[in-house]
Amino acid sequence: MIHTERVQESTIFIKKQVKDLVSGDIILHPIYRSDGLMLMKQYKTLVTSLVIKIKHQITRDLPVIVLSSHYNIETFNEMKLYNNSSLIVELETMSKKYSDYMQVPLEKNILVDKRVIIETDTEPVSQINYNENYIDLLCDSPFFSTFEEKLESSHLQLRAKKVKKSLIDIISDNKVLLSKLNEIKDYKDILLLHSINTTGIALMIGLTLELTESNLIDLALANLLIDISVTQIPKKQFELHLKHNTSNSDFYNLHLNELKKLSEKLPLIRKESIIYGVLDHYEHYSGKGYPKGKKESTISIFGRIIPIAQAYDETIGGYFYNDGIRPIQALQTIWEGRGTKFDPNILRIFIDRTTLLKKDRPIILSNHYRGIIMGFTDFINFPLSPIVKLDDGSIVDLLDMKNKEYSS
Repeated sequence: MIHTERVQESTIFIKKQVKDLVSGDIILHPIYRSDGLMLMKQYKTLVTSLVIKIKHQITRDLPVIVLSSHYNIETFNEMKLYNNSSLIVELETMSKKYSDYMQVPLEKNILVDKRVIIETDTEPVSQINYNENYIDLLCDSPFFSTFEEKLESSHLQLRAKKVKKSLIDIISDNKVLLSKLNEIKDYKDILLLHSINTTGIALMIGLTLELTESNLIDLALANLLIDISVTQIPKKQFELHLKHNTSNSDFYNLHLNELKKLSEKLPLIRKESIIYGVLDHYEHYSGKGYPKGKKESTISIFGRIIPIAQAYDETIGGYFYNDGIRPIQALQTIWEGRGTKFDPNILRIFIDRTTLLKKDRPIILSNHYRGIIMGFTDFINFPLSPIVKLDDGSIVDLLDMKNKEYSS
């Protein structure tokens, strides 16, 4: 059932479920995937391909709030309708449902327009010209702001908070770097989401590997630099790369040229570890990558961490003109690349830090069956094959099903 909220005889917003979304809807809040990573930013106007992607990846009965057809986004901003008390209450209430869905502790106001908070707590800002910068979007990401809770020790959790603060301070203090990151925001939505998502993942892995604070900062910068350099490539060329998934060698050469230009404006990225982190992320663990054919430990540590973060997010995100796949399926896809494309030890560290496949967690299988994870037959060797109790009460062991597939 679709509900509406009225003010002065006109509806401001409409409450829907994911299954009810249609092309033309304007989403009044960010949408997050079940792993806590961002799928769509606030105030996005949906086109058919985006509707399909959301319905493919998000639980169909998850609530969403869209702008009523009585208003366009310009009027919504000019009239400051984001301050509507009923809208704020609905968004705050909905944050609890998103928190339960993602199993990530969200702030009550995470879905509320930040201009509401700014006007309440400090001096009012110019509403028409207001535009969140990259730091705001990074800090508001549920995964980035909470990934330390996936780390086992209080020591690592404290380190994570310290490193995130240091990274934000470095970005804030470097006007050129912040400007380049804001170019990501203005270049293409998928690149913005990708850079935010992968930075959090890379840092989580790096912390588990006990990298120094300096190396963790460099790891994050290397990951961000990959997407910063993409913004220097003409959009048409980037679109062709996405559409046709052009070879790594072609894209590497474009990347390398832009990296050289960027280093002139950003001396901070000239460090050897950062440069190798960017260039080595095209290499494969087996030695069949590009450009040097490096293998195993000859690939820099950044060059072995970043590809896992990038591949996971790209596989889910549907960036290459496809609908993407669910997080659990994405984990299974990159797990199949262990020892060939990815460092198997680092990949296992990432797999173990996700909260998607844990006992008592809900799961949606590739055939759309739903259930609850009861445990694992062999978690050490098959961490992505749980025993699941389906909604109809039947119990399936995904490892047993996998073995039957191989033997048939």
